[in-house]
Amino acid sequence: MRARLAVAVAAVPLLLSACGSGSSSPAAEHVMADGSTMSGSSMPGMAAPSDDTMAAHDAVDAGSGRPSASASMICGAEIRDAVRRVFQLPKSPMGLHSWSHRTYRCTYPLAHGDLRMTVKDLDSAGPGRAWFDRLRGRLAGASPIAGLASFGFPAFESPQGDVVFLKDHKTLWVDATRVPAADLPQGTNRQDAAYGVAAAVIACWTE
Repeated sequence: MRARLAVAVAAVPLLLSACGSGSSSPAAEHVMADGSTMSGSSMPGMAAPSDDTMAAHDAVDAGSGRPSASASMICGAEIRDAVRRVFQLPKSPMGLHSWSHRTYRCTYPLAHGDLRMTVKDLDSAGPGRAWFDRLRGRLAGASPIAGLASFGFPAFESPQGDVVFLKDHKTLWVDATRVPAADLPQGTNRQDAAYGVAAAVIACWTE
């Protein structure tokens, strides 16, 4: 627990100052054939993969317009800086983002792998909790994050490097499963890295 919280503190100077309101993703986007949008900086194959196992559920939300400010924050300046701090990078990386079926995705390319982040951008308790629970059932070995580390919200992690929080009916999923050891600072594992970035997002969402 002590090591986990130390990672979060290193990543979250945001806990000491309010997150900026202008941290949404870059404005340039392309409208795809299915009505989804993709950032102008995104390249095919770089965004997080679609969630085929939940496609039927997604179809209900296909008419949504744009992501909320809190969802798009995962590609914003504060979270880019949190990724830089957690992975001890020389500069903040630029995330590649997409929006489809009320799912906002941001992929941060690292030197040898990708950090993938997703927000299921729902706005009511029933569907929001159902999505969170469905995701927990899909991720092998998922276990609750308890105590201070959960910040008082429903949360779980997987041994593969997934960290998931539920707040305000939105499910935040930080997926470090594609981050190889070469991209991790010494003494940090995938779970710690994912948690550090997730903690930064939750800090912003709590402001």
